[in-house]
Amino acid sequence: MGEVKRFPRPGKPDEFIERLCRAHEAQLLAYLTQMLGRPELAREVAQDTFERVHRIYRPEQVMFPRAMLFKVATNFALMHLRRRRLENAMITGSAGMEEVPDEQRMGPDRQAMADEIGKHLTNVIKALRPTLRNVFVMAHVQGKPRREIAAALGISEKRVDKRMTKALRACRERLSSQGIDLAEVE
Repeated sequence: MGEVKRFPRPGKPDEFIERLCRAHEAQLLAYLTQMLGRPELAREVAQDTFERVHRIYRPEQVMFPRAMLFKVATNFALMHLRRRRLENAMITGSAGMEEVPDEQRMGPDRQAMADEIGKHLTNVIKALRPTLRNVFVMAHVQGKPRREIAAALGISEKRVDKRMTKALRACRERLSSQGIDLAEVE
């Protein structure tokens, strides 16, 4: 693991910020550019970060300056991305979720697990009775609301709910019989 860079504790907060900026600005800008996708936006967020650190933190309060700096920068970047997503949603009516990296985004290991489970799930869905499969696919693949599914199949919304419950139960049971526990994936 890398060595933790500790700063000598200067007497003034301005000296602390200046040293922090010199030591980590390039790395912070690269990180923020990757996260935000635009260098000019990364510079703006980095500036906000340094201003916030200058206002809030005192040198004697900070044990790990680099970690604190990146944490504050990440929070500012996420706030910006959420604000952009909200503005897009208000303008276009779509949330634009793919733009916001967050803590819940899957890492490569979880993505590989999800891909593998997806293959099994496809086979399980294909094995469902046609009445259950139709409801499941219309709801979860096509994203149709319950009312629309009921109208398309000529059944009541309550019947749609019952078929969906049966389809989900059958999928869980079949996956479980193959040794796949969906609770581990969530």
